[in-house]
Amino acid sequence: MIVMKVLGINTSPRKESNVRIALETALKALEAKDVECEIVDVNAMVISPCQGDNYCKEHESQCALNDDMVEIYEKIEEADGIILASPIYFCDVNAQAKAVIDRLYSYFMDETYQELFSSKKVSIIATHGAAPLEAFESSLNTQMAAFQVLGFQPGDILALNDNNVPGSIKDKAEQLKQASELGEKLL
Repeated sequence: MIVMKVLGINTSPRKESNVRIALETALKALEAKDVECEIVDVNAMVISPCQGDNYCKEHESQCALNDDMVEIYEKIEEADGIILASPIYFCDVNAQAKAVIDRLYSYFMDETYQELFSSKKVSIIATHGAAPLEAFESSLNTQMAAFQVLGFQPGDILALNDNNVPGSIKDKAEQLKQASELGEKLL
């Protein structure tokens, strides 16, 4: 029996994070379909910013930095699907999400990885407070485009509003339903 795997990348530093709760909800929908799911909590990891040294271009997409991103690379390569979960603090994904996305540059222009990723889908969940979607929608589209450039199939982008207070999403049945549906549609 082939076991499908989905990696959830949680970038929120908050306890009771709304975006982590939404991510867990999406993954529970997948687990109900016998999909193996795992969450990595990026804020607890040491991930340095991309140094732009192009070491990866001369070393088969291996990054010169030997930090916790190595673990995320391995999990991305093994996963059948990915859900990136980021809070929106100020009109963009947070710094932790951006660090992970920037470090994916090591895969850029590598045909072996483009082929590997071509069967994998990425979805994005974002939670935010009061800013209108128009303030950061283009940023979410840009982050999805980064995954597409690497060969991934685009999945859904879900922005869940009015979630500034940690844990407040627990009382929002419609938003949790949307997160569950995002999970169900990933594979």
